[in-house]
Amino acid sequence: MNRLNVVLIDDEPLCRQDLRDIFASFPEVNLLGEAGTLTEARSLVEKLRPNLIFLDLSLGRQNGFDYLRSILSPPLCIAVTADPNQGATAFEFDLVDYLVKPVEETRLRQALKRAVRRISIDANQDMPSFLAEISQQKVVIQAGEIQQIEGMGNYVILHSKKGKGIIRSSLKRILKQLDLKLWLQISGRHWVARKIILGWSRNTNTPLTLTLIGEAKVIVSRRLTPRVIASITPPKT
Repeated sequence: MNRLNVVLIDDEPLCRQDLRDIFASFPEVNLLGEAGTLTEARSLVEKLRPNLIFLDLSLGRQNGFDYLRSILSPPLCIAVTADPNQGATAFEFDLVDYLVKPVEETRLRQALKRAVRRISIDANQDMPSFLAEISQQKVVIQAGEIQQIEGMGNYVILHSKKGKGIIRSSLKRILKQLDLKLWLQISGRHWVARKIILGWSRNTNTPLTLTLIGEAKVIVSRRLTPRVIASITPPKT
């Protein structure tokens, strides 16, 4: 069974304790950490990279839906709330499940089974890989490991945690093998994985700059700036 690496987000310590107690009955759940505010949640999720979060939809004056809107590639999410009337809004976010407090063990079991199925589907999807050269060695880079792609004439550079992999290929051929919904074009020959984008900044006389995981920064071309801003700015509600 797939392991569920979980971060628990709830501003009520007793509610977190209740869920921790139930989690003890589910060996597939690996509780990575807990957060009591959305600020803590953003930092923790970025650091620990869970594949599932349990998210309270009302954290004081903060709203869990706002958190989901604010990140480009959120993990799978099971909503936990004391308000049973938020279900309609929850459908917008493709949630794994919607649990009403107090959470019953039977309902939690159903939600966890749904999460395992979703993760299994994602893991079993065909994912292309690329044989690239890093430091004069041939290295296989999976599509999911690629963070940035740059076209350089007859070559393509794949940025990943393994390093910068060089492939003799056209950029067009590489892009054809990828799900471009997961990517953002920032210039004519430069693409960035949406999941590594943390934020953006722009002053009156400076170009749009994206901040990436690891505090790297990349500049967006002026031609693509309106499209990029529209893509990474949450819609107004």
